[in-house]
Amino acid sequence: MDLITQAALGGLCGELTLRKQLGRKGLTWGCLFGILPDLDILAYPWLDAAQRLSWHRGLSHSIIIMIFAALLFGWLLAKLHKSKGVMQKQATWFVFITWLTHVLIDAFTSYGTQVFEPFSSYRVAFNNISIIDISFTIPMLFGLLAVMFFDKESKIREWIGGVTALWLCFYVIASLIIKHQAKIYFEEQLLVNGINPTRTMTAPTISNIFLWRMVAETNEHYHIGYWSLFDDSDRPLKLETLAKGHDYLEKFDQFQETNTLKWFANNWHMIVPENKNSNTVLFIDLRFTEMVTADKKYPIFVWRLKTDANDLQHLDFSPVSYRDQAPPKETVQYLWQRIIGSAPHWMDATWPWQSQPLKQ
Repeated sequence: MDLITQAALGGLCGELTLRKQLGRKGLTWGCLFGILPDLDILAYPWLDAAQRLSWHRGLSHSIIIMIFAALLFGWLLAKLHKSKGVMQKQATWFVFITWLTHVLIDAFTSYGTQVFEPFSSYRVAFNNISIIDISFTIPMLFGLLAVMFFDKESKIREWIGGVTALWLCFYVIASLIIKHQAKIYFEEQLLVNGINPTRTMTAPTISNIFLWRMVAETNEHYHIGYWSLFDDSDRPLKLETLAKGHDYLEKFDQFQETNTLKWFANNWHMIVPENKNSNTVLFIDLRFTEMVTADKKYPIFVWRLKTDANDLQHLDFSPVSYRDQAPPKETVQYLWQRIIGSAPHWMDATWPWQSQPLKQ
């Protein structure tokens, strides 16, 4: 999740565990420890684009670092606030719970979190909450803002903190229930369409748990469809079928960057050639919602891989951004329209490469 959400979630942990001893300082400590695992991005200047993918949400999000951080920082916090009555056990639990909630909320997203590092690079991803979700974050921010107007002994403050925590639990549980409904619908519709996938993936679209996106994989294709909680029960699933294009990746498989990308995307990738000899291709991660405009849609995570026909041992590797072509505000507008059942053009919008001829 984004840093604002993680800081707020950590602040709530501090409010619930250290309020009686530290008041607002407990909330502040929570905000700090809430973002601490994501400070792994400070190493980015020394890493290339592929290394950043494997580094972020890696060791700093692992169980072993979580335990070590809780013991170390818990001891330091207890020493620092001994005069306020903060016990070492209490401080240790505070750091552990704050770190744990950070890792858990990251694991709920599609991005993936390496909780078993350094023993395994497996990425845990439950795909039930978007990587940015204002419906999750804003109520929490209001709750934290409200508690700051009350004394640490106030019953109202205690009540607000508890209600805010209950809202977050409710939201996560609701996302799992709605995801289950979405999966049932997608499985039924795939059967109706005569598609027998080797695997499927269901995840929420940006900033909500009402509109869900499904990707189904077959031998040569991906099939993408959307379902809203507010869709009519008899609404048929409209599918978009995309060629996987994995054959275009063969000349790039020798490079570590390619293997890192496939690992990062959990092999939910599509390859699109940009020139006729396929020395330049786009690597597209299909796990995430497209950015949508009136007539185009753009993937969020894209990388360009390029080799020289005369030097196949060298790879140019760079991320590609379509943010200028698809402003977030426009995407949110069409997302909302699709949630309530309109936006009929949604699946008809074309990808940018579909209207561009291959270069020489």
